[in-house]
Amino acid sequence: MPLEVHTLTNLTVLSGQHFQLQECVDNGLKAIALATDEENSIRTSRWWTAMSLLYLGELDAARPHALFLRDLTEKRNTPRLYASNALTPITSSSCLEGDWIAGREYSDRGLEISPLTPMLLSPRVLLEDETGESTQGKVYLERLLEAMSGAGLYKMLASTRVPVAIAAITRITGIPDRLEIAEAAAKAIVSVQSALPNGSRQARSALALVAVQRGDQAAAEEHYADLIELRGTMILTAISIDRILGLLSQTMGNLDQAAAHFEDGLAFCHRAGYRPELAWTCCDYADTLSLRDGSGDRAKSIALLDEALAISTELGMRPLMERVASRQELVQAQPSTAPAYPDGLTQREVEVLGLVAAGKSNADIAVELVISPNTVIRDVSNILAKTGSSNRTEAAGYASQNGLAE
Repeated sequence: MPLEVHTLTNLTVLSGQHFQLQECVDNGLKAIALATDEENSIRTSRWWTAMSLLYLGELDAARPHALFLRDLTEKRNTPRLYASNALTPITSSSCLEGDWIAGREYSDRGLEISPLTPMLLSPRVLLEDETGESTQGKVYLERLLEAMSGAGLYKMLASTRVPVAIAAITRITGIPDRLEIAEAAAKAIVSVQSALPNGSRQARSALALVAVQRGDQAAAEEHYADLIELRGTMILTAISIDRILGLLSQTMGNLDQAAAHFEDGLAFCHRAGYRPELAWTCCDYADTLSLRDGSGDRAKSIALLDEALAISTELGMRPLMERVASRQELVQAQPSTAPAYPDGLTQREVEVLGLVAAGKSNADIAVELVISPNTVIRDVSNILAKTGSSNRTEAAGYASQNGLAE
């Protein structure tokens, strides 16, 4: 039995390091079921299981493991270094829920034991900036940078967290402070062939946010391809991959694709109960709809901003509150300039319809409009539904009758 538990624990760690989240959870649960409370293996398995569940948006499933690890820190025989790390899941889950009081309490406890624990410093940095305490956030960021400049395990862990933390802070504040540090650190990780996939994915997520901040379309396209397979997950406790994909798509100029990713992000956050991330996704989605300005986009943008403001006000997320308020003024002041297309067709759907009428295949349309084949399939399905067409031939006839054929 001990050998089996030890093997399962190693598999849990390995799959977690390779960001194979469900496999990590499956192995971890098996190890936990077989282990006894006295075995060290159960601590490691609980930690990786809890964090992987949080990344998958399974907060309720992660909570018992996070609480178990929290309670371990109060036992005298728990090593000090482990006690600090054991508070990571409960700190992370608190921040993901928007329970800033608990997030501060648990991170304080762990940082009192080990002041340079990267797994506690990165969520604490974001917590302070989310609530408008940027001065305090800089204090914890300096500690995280100190850990990165050190040696050993903390250096490695901090190196993967610094780029994401800085890039996420930039997204929160709109101030590109230290963005060059984030970019350099992320590129260093990506360039190392021996880097663990988990760290590499975090680095690529940071580079994606840097590309968004700079409006770099070519880089956005590259990072979109890198991250598309990770949709439906979180990167650390900073930001959902779905929101990053939406921001990348917007930077690429593909607003319909961006909207689809933001819809996925809303669903993920609602299911997970990640309210701070939900508020940010609402705000970023509203920006995309304002840019697209299609039929119904203005009304939906206003609704999204209302939801973002309600959540951010309740949680005391001052930077987001200010951003949403400014967006609301702009949306309310500007009349819609969307062209009046029949049957609620959007600008993108009209473009796709014109190419369908021209006899183009889905693959041809994807290439011409620089969008994914799956996006074309979704657009064609929407077009058929909106126009009451049963096939592409009828849709082409509709386009000709309504002056939408190319």
